[in-house]
Amino acid sequence: MKIQISHLLISFLFAFLCFTSCQDEIEQIENPNEQETIVPNSTLASLMSRTASNFGAADDILDGASCFSVELPVTIQVSDITIIIESEVDLEALEDLLDDVSVDEDAMDFVFPITIIFNDYSQIIIENEDELQSFVADCVENENDVIACADFMYPISFSVFNSGFNLVDTVVISDDEALYTFLDELEDDENAVIVSLNFPVTIAYANGETIEVNTNEELGNAIELAEQFCGEENDCIEDEVALNLIECPWAFTDGSGNFENNRMIFNPNGELQISEGSATSAIGGNWNLSATDNGLIVNFSELTAFQDSLEGDWLVIECDVDRVVLTKGNQTLVLEQDCNSQNDDELFNCFGDFEIVICEQPNNIPIYNLSANTIGLIDCNASFTPSFHETLADAENDDNPIANTESYETLIAQVYLRIEADSGNFEIFNVYLNTENCNYFECFESFDAILEVCDNGTDGPYVFNLTIAFANCTPSADLVTYHETLPDAETGVNAISNPEVYTSIDVMQIVYARVETNNQYEVFPIQLNIIDCNAGNCTEGDIDGILTECLWNISSYNGSDNLIDYNFEFEENSGIVIIYNDTTTIDAGWSTSQTNDGVVIEFSNVAGPNIQAINGNWLIVECTAQQLVLHNVNDSNNEIVLDRTCE
Repeated sequence: MKIQISHLLISFLFAFLCFTSCQDEIEQIENPNEQETIVPNSTLASLMSRTASNFGAADDILDGASCFSVELPVTIQVSDITIIIESEVDLEALEDLLDDVSVDEDAMDFVFPITIIFNDYSQIIIENEDELQSFVADCVENENDVIACADFMYPISFSVFNSGFNLVDTVVISDDEALYTFLDELEDDENAVIVSLNFPVTIAYANGETIEVNTNEELGNAIELAEQFCGEENDCIEDEVALNLIECPWAFTDGSGNFENNRMIFNPNGELQISEGSATSAIGGNWNLSATDNGLIVNFSELTAFQDSLEGDWLVIECDVDRVVLTKGNQTLVLEQDCNSQNDDELFNCFGDFEIVICEQPNNIPIYNLSANTIGLIDCNASFTPSFHETLADAENDDNPIANTESYETLIAQVYLRIEADSGNFEIFNVYLNTENCNYFECFESFDAILEVCDNGTDGPYVFNLTIAFANCTPSADLVTYHETLPDAETGVNAISNPEVYTSIDVMQIVYARVETNNQYEVFPIQLNIIDCNAGNCTEGDIDGILTECLWNISSYNGSDNLIDYNFEFEENSGIVIIYNDTTTIDAGWSTSQTNDGVVIEFSNVAGPNIQAINGNWLIVECTAQQLVLHNVNDSNNEIVLDRTCE
């Protein structure tokens, strides 16, 4: 990382002090008084420096940090749009673009490298997003750093004197950076140098007004009064301020320390409560917010205490989301939103202790995804910072957080989750880590895979879709391959290249599915049968008769029994089949028709979890009084086996 610091070199001015032989060429003037000199580290020097500081919050739309600004021009990408920001006008255009609901603000990226400029005008070149976010995270707003509501009208000039009050030079300042550096160098100078500001000086306020000052005292007062003009630039909106006030309690102070433990609670009905600590005291009254020509006014009335210090009309001069500043005459009241206690309770109530159970691993060292199985399960609106720790002491002290929380390999039985609120408050929750002996192949073992296609009368070849044999099980596997011989399946070689259209000429054949998961494998046979689809010689009347006699269940759908819990009750004349289980009842349609290939049954309007897959036309390829085998007319690889479940 490169660091570049720009300074105004005024040290040459002080070199004059070393050349006393030139005293006959230096003008001797009357000693400047206190009202004319700029004293290093004085209140006035500080106010001037803060006014001249780089206003890092001016481009928060870009970097989200008030501690620094981004040097322009800079190139950014918003979604798929590339934008070059060259001026404040471009920043306003960018804000309008991000206000568009179709634009994702999170998709804004810098084209690196970029240079950031701190409040003291020091600069750092940033090479990537991680470096930038590190500075953003370290940014702590200091209200005493920058005065943004007032600006010097340049040029201004200073007279520089030596210790004998001889005028050695006049320094002309043309911008904020030059003024800041001049004052900074003045404070660092070890020589006996005296500097006075040449008046008159003009100050411009944020609302566009200007004021001309002629003394140090007038200048200090003008800068200190600048804050009251920020409210107009902030464009405080009555409805927004009102909603903000009623959102949470507010801590408040007038600078005297009298209200250190008090909180204002603005009720929507216009009532005001003033609490002390967490309890609401008997102090009450009313509040009202109104818009006037001078700005927004908050009125406090009918207070049961603090009448002299709080009652009356207060002008809103600042209206940030979490900070509101009010003035009344020469009084200032600063309100800061205090949602912490309320929000912290809501946050911690989102959590509890957790138990993570995973399957035993082949190497006996389980790997846990701590994040996904704890905070990943929580839907909580409050913001928080989580961390996992191996000991309770580490969690309480926020020491030694577990680094890889998504694949934490351990044999210990418990870790601790620390949830820290934005307020700094935290709670510790237990995370119990357990293993169990899992059968990864239970689904594949639960049934015999049989695929059947109709004999087409041509002695083959016959086409099978091998992938449907274990279709309901394969999503849980890491890899499934198909092989013609058991040795090939055992060794994982010579896999069938296109199992979706595997051709066979044998009336009966066995192929093998090799299933791999969690570094283990098993081999399962798939029986391939060529069947006579006209077996049973059932007529349409036969089918109608046996279907309406009793209840039926789908004992197999493409080899799976995941639809077996649905009962089918075929009504005789209405064309309705009632399909139901313990949680769902569906009124669907059914009908039969006689075709050259055999009897076709049609299901329609079947709407329910998974069961909707049976919609369509099915050819009955096998029929007995107890069982029907159906193949989908459009895809003969899709098979339903219907079993009668009552006598």
